Amino acid sequence: MQINRLFEMLHMMLNKKNITAKELSEYFEVSLRTVYRDVETLASAGIPVYSLRGKNGGIRLLEGYTLNKSLISQDEQNEIMYALQSLKAANYPESEGTLKKLSLIFNKSSDNWIEVDFSRYGSDDNVLFENIKQAILKKLTIKFTYFNLRGEKSYRTSDPLKIWFKEKAWYLFAYCHDKKDIRQFKINRIKELILTEEHFEKSLENFKFDDKKSKVKDVRVVVEIDKSQAYRVYDECSEENISKMENGNFEIIMEYPENEWLYGYLLSFGEYLKVKEPERIKRILFEKIEKMKENYFKKT
Repeated sequence: MQINRLFEMLHMMLNKKNITAKELSEYFEVSLRTVYRDVETLASAGIPVYSLRGKNGGIRLLEGYTLNKSLISQDEQNEIMYALQSLKAANYPESEGTLKKLSLIFNKSSDNWIEVDFSRYGSDDNVLFENIKQAILKKLTIKFTYFNLRGEKSYRTSDPLKIWFKEKAWYLFAYCHDKKDIRQFKINRIKELILTEEHFEKSLENFKFDDKKSKVKDVRVVVEIDKSQAYRVYDECSEENISKMENGNFEIIMEYPENEWLYGYLLSFGEYLKVKEPERIKRILFEKIEKMKENYFKKT
């Protein structure tokens, strides 16, 4: 508690330049003796704080003082500022207030050098993320509509515990009231989310949750992608998995959970992708292409 009070006191003196012991005593709800003891602690730490008596007296710092002169190096200041700026961009709670305080203490500007936007174009994903974040931090039960991998609709009541980013998608770990266990929900399949006023005390530490058990088995797929799709290849694939072929095309090794997402992803390349192995994936894609054809050329 004292270290927080000392930090806040230092911030107030940097911001206000001159402040009385009575003001500090009332603000922190401590005695005048405690205030003067804190001033001595700051002084013993090498911070040039002093007090003046009289009508315009008070507690103040040496003119032109900034924290970097006694505690933190220039590089360390920059790293702290960059980290806080990143947290602010991700809408981390209270990061903006801390950033402003340290900007003043370090005598640095907090330029918006990074910005993170979780939403898709034309969507209200940021509202969804904000509501989930508030539910996790305040430990509030949520209710929502959910669509699974097969498009089946269900209504869930859950205690949200953690947001997780994996393989270009965001997931929510939550205790599902219906299943009586931890479940993983893909956030872009969560709709009509409602924050209730029901509080919970659970945390992930209360459960022995092995994420590997919830995963579909990974499959190794070797594909050839036309050179005209270079922009997608380099955007979406790891360089160590890309090989340039003599004809200019790309041979790529992919390892993903084998599910409908994988089939849809491969088909999204259309005529520009050919599966080389395994044969099973070739057959599955062929069957899907045949079914697609039936949608347009129905047999009479």
